[in-house]
Parts: sequence; structure tokens; C-alpha cells
Amino acid sequence: MRWVDYIKAALENLGGWATYDDLYAELKRIRHEDFTQSWKATVRNAVESHSSDSENWSPNRPDLFYSVNGLGSGVWGLREFISKTPPAVDIETPERIRQETYRILRDTELARSIKEIHEYKCQICSLSIPLPNGKLYAEAHHIQPLGIPHNGPDIAENIICLCPNHHAMLDYGVIELDLDKLVKKERHAISQTYISYHNKNIYGK
Repeated sequence: MRWVDYIKAALENLGGWATYDDLYAELKRIRHEDFTQSWKATVRNAVESHSSDSENWSPNRPDLFYSVNGLGSGVWGLREFISKTPPAVDIETPERIRQETYRILRDTELARSIKEIHEYKCQICSLSIPLPNGKLYAEAHHIQPLGIPHNGPDIAENIICLCPNHHAMLDYGVIELDLDKLVKKERHAISQTYISYHNKNIYGK
């Protein structure tokens, strides 16, 4: 496999996007080959040469990656993980405009453990979504978002288990959070610090 193939596989394992440090760690885990002294520079070059966000990209290469928080932040994602927002069909409009959002669902081991503690039930509405394969579906939400400009920590106290609707509502600042109204479990403590951050910096913005 080429480096770019390993990078794609690593980002898929990490939920679609990652910092370089997380990407390096995942590559070390999945690539069972010798690593040269300059392998990290090779990885960075492979990412940038396959991204139209970078000056190193040329149109004869596939545009595989995007800079999540802007060049220089060291956070990269897979373009194929960008969710497409379908045009509304319940309103009249002279033309349809395609929109893209960057709501990347990062399903790490920590996020999965939070969802398992809550039995894949939304901590706001208790909804659980059964899938055709018999499994249940829920999403892990970082109350104070990761990355620039929020720089929230990837810790259990900053994560809650949600249904897709409430996840989107919180991401877009539609609703505020009340710690007392969340469904809680003894094994999962949630910090009021991050609840307050959401209500002050994301809700209604």
C-alpha cells in the first residue's frame, strides 16, 4: 500500500479527521512496515499533495483531504466524510443551492464507551435508534467542541450521548443545556464547566 492509502485508512479509523499526532499514532498501529527517520515528513507531504487546500496540490492528483481548521492547525480530514445537506423539498425556491457542512462524527474508543454507558440512548430525549442489523445508533457530542476556536478537551466530562437531532441542535447552537435535565449515569460525570461554555459561547450564536 502507498502512504496515501495508509493515511486514508487511518483517518477512517479515527472517524474522518485527526491531528497529525493522532494520525501518526494510528499509522504506527496499522502499518506493519519499517519506518524511516523522516516518515512523518513523508506523511505530511502525502496529505498536502492530495489536498486542494494546500499549495503543494496539483490537479493531476486526487483531492482526498481537507484542512479542518485552516492551514497551519495540523488537523486534516477526509473529504468523503463531509456530510452533504440535501435541498429542502417542503419550500418553494427559484433555485436549489448545494450546501456542505463539516459535522464530522468522530467515533473514538472514549466516545464509544460513553455511548455504551448510556445504552445508546440520547441523554436529552432518551431516544434510541435501532438499526436493521440489530445494533443501536447514537452520537457522541463534545459539549465544548474540539479544535479551533473552542479547543475543548477530549475527556469523558466533556462528552454526552445524543440522538442525531439533538446533536445537530447543539452543534448549531439551537438549544442550551441544563445539567440537571440530562439523563445521567453514575459511571459518567459531566462537568458544569463545559455546559456553561456551550450556553455562553455556542447557544444562540
